[in-house]
Amino acid sequence: MAIIKLSPFKIKHKQKNYPVLPDAVGGARIKICATGCSHCSAMRANVIDAVKKMELPEGSLECVSDFAAIAKLGVMSTPSLIVDGKLVSAGKVMKTEEIISLVKSVIEETDKEKNDQTGGKEL
Repeated sequence: MAIIKLSPFKIKHKQKNYPVLPDAVGGARIKICATGCSHCSAMRANVIDAVKKMELPEGSLECVSDFAAIAKLGVMSTPSLIVDGKLVSAGKVMKTEEIISLVKSVIEETDKEKNDQTGGKEL
């Protein structure tokens, strides 16, 4: 029998405990960090398509392409997807359907956390 040891990243990823990037909090709810490479261009197109399909407002998406700005956010690999300040994907191109389900789950989770903090009262 083989013993399999899961790395902390795998365990963290399975628990859907996304790391919060403090500099990415605020502004648009969804941020795509993508430079000019083909993978980044494909991911940017898929995110834009997902936002359109989800019928989110135009201001909910921000594309960050400047290397200094990406580094300031704390992202070390591109393309990366940040939702509500949480890094949810880095270094891979996701399909539109994957992006939609991931964004919906993170937004619901964030809204629930905000609701729990305010005790159900609107601020």
